[in-house]
Amino acid sequence: MNVAYVLALICQYLYNKYIRNKPLPKMQLVEFLQTSFQNVRSSKRTDDLHDVLLNEILAKNPQWKQLDWKFEYKLPLDAFGGTFDIDIAGFNSDGELKVCILAKAMNSNVNKNIKNYANTTIGEAARLAFAPDLSLEKILFVSVLPRVAPRFKKDGSVGGYDDVISAKSRTKIDGVLEKQYGELIGIMDVFFDIVNVRNKKTKDEFTDITVNNIDDMTV
Repeated sequence: MNVAYVLALICQYLYNKYIRNKPLPKMQLVEFLQTSFQNVRSSKRTDDLHDVLLNEILAKNPQWKQLDWKFEYKLPLDAFGGTFDIDIAGFNSDGELKVCILAKAMNSNVNKNIKNYANTTIGEAARLAFAPDLSLEKILFVSVLPRVAPRFKKDGSVGGYDDVISAKSRTKIDGVLEKQYGELIGIMDVFFDIVNVRNKKTKDEFTDITVNNIDDMTV
């Protein structure tokens, strides 16, 4: 049998098995965001977010692909003397924790909580950076959020729209964390657009959304 023909068959088999039916990382993120207003407090949504973010981050940062990744890892002892839940944790071949990824997906009423998120991030950075017996390579805070986000009233109607980019520009913590920790801490804000967001007037209209202009996730 012709060797070139055999190689072609093998390549076709590998393509069909591992590539053709597997969504690209960015497409996985799109699919998550399209339904991100559904079941916002469910554990499944959280699991989906972590899976999607890890795939996307590894696609852009292949230096971490060799790590063993775990979701919802509980660090036994943080710098405050308690435990700490790490959304996505990467371990080297010796079982040492090397990369911590802490993720948030905020899609509504963002501006009123943005200062609290910033304060939380600074506190969580300290809890991990000064935790005993750790030699971390990276602590990465990832926030996925729309550039324009709806503000919902109690009755489910839209009371207005947040300019999230403007609010983030008034809540800069990158410089503070860099002065405190150097390159150990990374902040990654992944912005996206909700198509026709200002034409939607009720929470029900956000059940399935169309998104575009998603930022890349390069550390």
